[in-house]
Amino acid sequence: MSSHLCPISPTDKEFIRSVLGEAGYNAELLVDDPRSFETAELLVTKLFLAGGDSRPDLAAKLECQLGKAGRYRRPPGPSLGRYAIQGLPSELQFS
Repeated sequence: MSSHLCPISPTDKEFIRSVLGEAGYNAELLVDDPRSFETAELLVTKLFLAGGDSRPDLAAKLECQLGKAGRYRRPPGPSLGRYAIQGLPSELQFS
């Protein structure tokens, strides 16, 4: 069983980076949240290899799938929703 790899040219890589930049996924986000940037880069690459070649369309699909980038995104973290029902653990309660 063999896998078919499609090499991406430097021009295509630059196109993908420009789509990411247009959607707000830039070098600043790469430093702040590398996993989010890598996920966005993978999604745009897959969409591009599937035939997407319009910057605005790819940026719109990226925003639809992952939401806004940068300061508009809420960083992943623990949700305090369950504590609304269960109550706060003793280490988080004020004495």
